[in-house]
Amino acid sequence: MDNNEFNRLLKVCRIKLEESEYDSIKKDVNEILEYFKVLNELDTSGVLEAYHPIKIPEKTHDDTVFEFKNTEGILKNTKTYRFYVVGPDL
Repeated sequence: MDNNEFNRLLKVCRIKLEESEYDSIKKDVNEILEYFKVLNELDTSGVLEAYHPIKIPEKTHDDTVFEFKNTEGILKNTKTYRFYVVGPDL
């Protein structure tokens, strides 16, 4: 990765580096990219995809529908616009 690409990556990620960190981090990123090249060369045609390394039992619960009657009480301290709750400005 050349300096222009690395600078663009830093800008997109909104990362600001000190001058003392720049070369070290760029070297680390290049080593990671080289390792991915090695991984891409591996033949995985006979390997099944694994999304989870261990089997996770599915735990579900019954959904219970009920009518909530105090909507005005919950919304009395909130700002709303056309029946939508308005969140804080960030």
